[in-house]
Amino acid sequence: MRTVELFCVAFLCLCPMAWASSSREPCRSPSKISGMLCVSSTKDDTIAWGDFKYDATHKHLRFVEDSSKSNKTSHLDVLIHFDEGVMYELDSKNESCKKQSLPSHKHPMEVPADATHVDELYMGSPDKSEQGLRVRMWSGNISDHDAHHSQAAHYSIMTTSCGCITVSCTYHSEKNDLIFSFFNVETEIDDMQVFNPPDYCESMAIEEASDDHSFFDLFHD
Repeated sequence: MRTVELFCVAFLCLCPMAWASSSREPCRSPSKISGMLCVSSTKDDTIAWGDFKYDATHKHLRFVEDSSKSNKTSHLDVLIHFDEGVMYELDSKNESCKKQSLPSHKHPMEVPADATHVDELYMGSPDKSEQGLRVRMWSGNISDHDAHHSQAAHYSIMTTSCGCITVSCTYHSEKNDLIFSFFNVETEIDDMQVFNPPDYCESMAIEEASDDHSFFDLFHD
């Protein structure tokens, strides 16, 4: 398996190109990634921790929370089809499903096409192998126009310099102040069936959500 240990592989995939300027075009993430995702905020402890799988080709995401690590009694299991603008909240134990519209296509699994390249640098030390990671910093705003948000939001994404795998993302808006951290990322998915809605969701009618509803609202009380 092609596993990316996010804090220990700086020199295993060094790019031969020179350090980039701020005019660099946003990089593209691998077609398939999976791993662990931790969501936290500056106001609280860990909000959510669990397994994620993302299919960049079809813009499908599955996130299943490990409630034992999040110190929560609730259990979050979501399937999102971003291009279709649909989000499923699943309860496999009770075979129940909530199906909502999702007007915003923004999320931290890949760099938005309109992101600005900020810098390229090392996390840790560049002097010795396996003691640092070369990363690129990207930032941008989610405006009223492109995500239908009533209030603008700002994001900052850190990706690996080679491979364009998201290491972390900070997201700030009036509703949310979130930090996403990615661990043990692999560039493959063992079961693509996780992106198919279960049978008990087929008959569910879609609930129209507000125009500013987004992936980030999953982690807002």
